[in-house]
Amino acid sequence: MPHSQLFAALTENIRLIYRQSIDADKNIDDLRQQDMAKFSAIFNEQQGFATKANRFTPYAEELGKDLVALQQAEESQVNTMVQPLVAKIEIQLQLLQVFKSNLKSKAK
Repeated sequence: MPHSQLFAALTENIRLIYRQSIDADKNIDDLRQQDMAKFSAIFNEQQGFATKANRFTPYAEELGKDLVALQQAEESQVNTMVQPLVAKIEIQLQLLQVFKSNLKSKAK
């Protein structure tokens, strides 16, 4: 399989995002109990996501679905399909890091 290393790297990144999303969602739940975190969506359509949710895990699940679609795509479609997926992975990793960092700074 010519793209096996690519798929393995994408899979690992999505697993990392999913684990971090679960932790972030627990923090969001805690913030909501304190009457905070009143946003309706984490990402918008301009950021490439079809999902609209106020938690991180649905976006991680979208990444997983995108990866499955990529793995099932024709060889000629892989290069075109991988770019939007990588962009979504990058933006979610960045936002998870910012969210985690902001939580730590508020805890001090």
